[in-house]
Amino acid sequence: MKMRPLAFDAPSEWEFVRDLESFYNSPAGKVAIGSRSLYLLRNADREEKGLGFALAGNFYPDFLLWLVDDATGKQWLTFVDPKGLRNLDLSHPKLGLYKEVKSLETTLAAQAKPGEPPLVLNAFVLSPTKFSDLLNVGDPTKKAELEERHVLFMEDGGDAYLKKLFAKVAAA
Repeated sequence: MKMRPLAFDAPSEWEFVRDLESFYNSPAGKVAIGSRSLYLLRNADREEKGLGFALAGNFYPDFLLWLVDDATGKQWLTFVDPKGLRNLDLSHPKLGLYKEVKSLETTLAAQAKPGEPPLVLNAFVLSPTKFSDLLNVGDPTKKAELEERHVLFMEDGGDAYLKKLFAKVAAA
């Protein structure tokens, strides 16, 4: 059996990993992550090896970001996909993954054993496409709507978009 890490396919994937490393080592990152352990895993892009979502257009997010509270056992699993949105219709199923994982979270919670620490699921699309370059979305209020749908813009800078990501993750 051979295993090797999957290659990064896009510059946005490298950018995300570098931004996460910088954020992790920053004072803001230390506050956002707190005493939890942080793990970043590369997800495979096919059924035999990766974790995908049929209802989101058979979508395999690029990364699994895992936070674990070592004291309580509570875990936060966040699916992260740094991909451009320029040619993506904003009704695309990929942009609805944040809702699908909450449905899955509810199902898992109902099946959990008594006393088992909760698993909180989230999903984010990180867009290297500038908001101003999105087709048919020029209205600034739409950016807030997209952020509510867990679409964050990398153009805001690693500290900014990762602070928003971790704030949403920690809110659950």
